[in-house]
Amino acid sequence: MIRPLLLLSLALPAAAQTLPELAARALDADPAVRATAASLRAADQRLFQAKAAFGPTANVTVTSNKSRYAEPPTYNARGLRSDQYVLQVAQPLWRGALYPAVQAARSQFEQAENALAQSRLEAQQRLAEAVLEVFKARDVLAHATALREAYTEQFAAAKRAFQVGRAAAPEVREAEARVDNAIAQALAAEAELDLRQQVLAEIANGPTPALLLRAVAPDALPSLRADGVLDWLSRAEVDSPSLRQARLAVEAAEAETRKASLAHAPSVDVNASYTHSNDNGTVTSIFPRTGNTTAVGVTLTIPIFASGATQSKVVEALALRDKAAGELDLARRTLVIGVRQAFVATLSALSQAKALGTAERSQALSVRANQRGFEVGIKTNADVLEAQGKLFEARRDLSRARHDAWASYFKLRALSGALSDADWQALDAQLVAHQPNEMGRARDRSGS
Repeated sequence: MIRPLLLLSLALPAAAQTLPELAARALDADPAVRATAASLRAADQRLFQAKAAFGPTANVTVTSNKSRYAEPPTYNARGLRSDQYVLQVAQPLWRGALYPAVQAARSQFEQAENALAQSRLEAQQRLAEAVLEVFKARDVLAHATALREAYTEQFAAAKRAFQVGRAAAPEVREAEARVDNAIAQALAAEAELDLRQQVLAEIANGPTPALLLRAVAPDALPSLRADGVLDWLSRAEVDSPSLRQARLAVEAAEAETRKASLAHAPSVDVNASYTHSNDNGTVTSIFPRTGNTTAVGVTLTIPIFASGATQSKVVEALALRDKAAGELDLARRTLVIGVRQAFVATLSALSQAKALGTAERSQALSVRANQRGFEVGIKTNADVLEAQGKLFEARRDLSRARHDAWASYFKLRALSGALSDADWQALDAQLVAHQPNEMGRARDRSGS
């Protein structure tokens, strides 16, 4: 099974699924992105409608009536018919509420733009977490498989030593128990990797087989200054789409408040109409008539009383403005906490990765020393197994810390509104061909 994977690794540059390609595919298929894009289109139309309220409106009305008229003493019925065609044009001259209505619609449109940007950032963050979880689960499986093979070899060695009288029966049983436990861990790691692949396939809108042939380079870690949290907070204050949404919501609420207040103001419209009518007579005339009427006028409307509904709308708009202001404060607080947490998580994972790298090298030397000691009779088989188990744990924890550092770094950039295609290209440049037998070679080197 190793040889086909190696051959497939040689074809990696030509057939690999790059991270920018996966990100583009995931964004196209993400339902939240599609939903916010539709909301943006709707907001664009609402802005157009608000602007259109300043323009003229025209209506054509067609009326056709038929009736019968009879009078005493004969009561001879006479059929009457009349047709009328009316063209009406109205142009607002002054409607104060139209101006804040446009301002509110524009703020809502910009809010929808930022909602789309926020949903794209969240989709990219989900993809980054899914990719790194796959890498992490694959490393755990590789470590568990290598440990299972090492325990199996040590179990065989313990049985041979028991047969020649160099080991006691409890050592053989302990080695066998470790093998059974390692098999269980490997099975659990296989199930976890399968789950993570399914999650990634769902997010990326399809399977990603070529991605499994790649891995983050062992020495690749994100760069982050330990004293740079204030810079990240300042950037998030300016560039975070979620915070901009909250600010624009306050602006829209203030515009709605002005709109509600201006419902008290008078309005002035210019009206023009053209009427064409014809009939075959009336109840008082038997002569048909045809005529045209043209009229131009100005309409002044002064609101006087609306049973308190207008003032109620003003109070409602003020309450909604206060609600938007409170949500802005909440969004700012949530963003600050999120950026600080992501920053600390990234720094912590980076520190752990560096420390665990040193621990992994030290533990590898410990395994080698215990194996040498076992060969000359100084160390027991249990000592070798324990050292190998600690080496597995160190490598597993190192892999987790390295991938957690990248995941937290991507989250930090997403929260600050800085995550872009350049980040995917930078991470993709850090990927190398995955070596599925790396743990086995490391084990062989430690035992040589």
